Amino acid sequence: MSVNPPALAIALGSVGVPQTDVVDALVHLGATREVSSWELRLQNWNGKYSPNGLYPLNVGQDGYICIGRGATVPQLITTRTESIRFESTPLEHYVRVAGRCWGEKLFRQTVTKDYSGYKGEAIVKDLLDYYSGISHVRGSVELVEDTDTTFTDLKVQDAQVWDLLQKIASESDKAGVIGFDFRTMPDGKFEFFPRGSKTSPVSLTDKIESYEYWKEIIAVRNKVTIYGAQDKSVPLNKVAWTQSLTPADGSWMATAGQVSLETAFGSPYSIKLYVQNNYFGGALFQLSGVVNANLYPELHFVIQKETYFEAGSALVLWDSSSRFASRQFTFQSVTAAGSDQWTSETFKVGSVNAVEWSVQSGFDWSQIKAVAFCCYPVQVSGSGSFWIDKFYFGGLRYSSVQQDTASQAAYGLRELVDVDEELWSDNECLLRAKAILAQMKDPFEYITLKSRVIDYGNTPLYPADTIAVALPNENVSGSFRILSAEYRVKAETGELEVTLELGREKALLADYVYALRSKVDHVNRYKTSRY
Repeated sequence: MSVNPPALAIALGSVGVPQTDVVDALVHLGATREVSSWELRLQNWNGKYSPNGLYPLNVGQDGYICIGRGATVPQLITTRTESIRFESTPLEHYVRVAGRCWGEKLFRQTVTKDYSGYKGEAIVKDLLDYYSGISHVRGSVELVEDTDTTFTDLKVQDAQVWDLLQKIASESDKAGVIGFDFRTMPDGKFEFFPRGSKTSPVSLTDKIESYEYWKEIIAVRNKVTIYGAQDKSVPLNKVAWTQSLTPADGSWMATAGQVSLETAFGSPYSIKLYVQNNYFGGALFQLSGVVNANLYPELHFVIQKETYFEAGSALVLWDSSSRFASRQFTFQSVTAAGSDQWTSETFKVGSVNAVEWSVQSGFDWSQIKAVAFCCYPVQVSGSGSFWIDKFYFGGLRYSSVQQDTASQAAYGLRELVDVDEELWSDNECLLRAKAILAQMKDPFEYITLKSRVIDYGNTPLYPADTIAVALPNENVSGSFRILSAEYRVKAETGELEVTLELGREKALLADYVYALRSKVDHVNRYKTSRY
């Protein structure tokens, strides 16, 4: 197949490099996982590019490299010179000049900022405008595309711009698919777009001279365990136990005084204990089942009391064998009942926190059967009340485990465990686990192909574009994502060789796609960062 010979146009700073000086030229275009890089090997006759030469080259210079065929020579990269090495023998003198594209600016600064409540694209634009100085507008076209993701809790300290961009790209979604790509284009502009949304116009038909195709299971995961926020509780509705004297999980009774349902204040109700002329007032919640405090290691409630109970308060836990664990606590009395002067209390429970309690020998933290709230007056005569609300055991992470037995049979058990603080129910964990399992249960496909006859005209092959590939001998065809594109010019042979690294991976579907229901937050997915 006849093709035009390679043509180059190169400038490093104010120095124009003639093609006749180029021994080798390599431009490696990367996206998302790497920035683009380049290296030139130049003839250095009479030390022309040396520090004291006619055209000295210096580190820190900006420039560009254009590579094409014939009269069509599109720009491939906007350069930053980061390394210069001089090589000499008695008969030969060369200089190697290398660096990266303007994407290297993403590695220069760190960020300390609160991005909570920002949309994904707003974070990206802020990073580009104030921490890297890379333009993201070409003409009047905005190159950072909108996401469907809002980060509700994202505070970063001394985070590198590059790392933060990778995080936003990997967690943002658009139209039900998670994952964005980004790249610094040949003109130095920054693009940020949904993964798989850009397609290369170049045809590879009859242009592939050699290739290597393979599948690998290194990244296969066929058992996925997802943990969510550490906020799962008993009861799941954290106020249910104080909205009735006989909720679904148990019942209230008085150990001293009279217990009643307070309907005047609470959430919307609360439990009231009234006592008159007694040495203590006690309200006990008897569970119909048991609570495992080793799994739910936090006991939460809000409480308020009248000034009659100034001598202190106590909590008593009973297990299914009537053994107890107790502890004292104090809080301020209210001047007017129902004034919303609630005191919020959280106590660590479970065997790992037993030292914080007075524990009867043999007490079983996994079999909590009853909880008693006691308040004590300074003197017996008189009367008073205290109120309990928002009482629950908590501190367990939401979770789900999803498996694919066919994949396990074919490739062995391969597990993935992840913690995602944005997931606030077992069902959300289940949806995330299903999405990840669907993406990772099968082998990933890759192709490395080379060609010296591709003529891309004015549309070079860019990383993160998708391109159609057909390998008849392997019975493989379809769209592959360009992971990297490498352009190498060899002056000795007069060849331009293009090497493409291609990958085909399943899309990671956003969790709510599996829900098969309409939700308000389909428009904006809200995420809590784990940065």
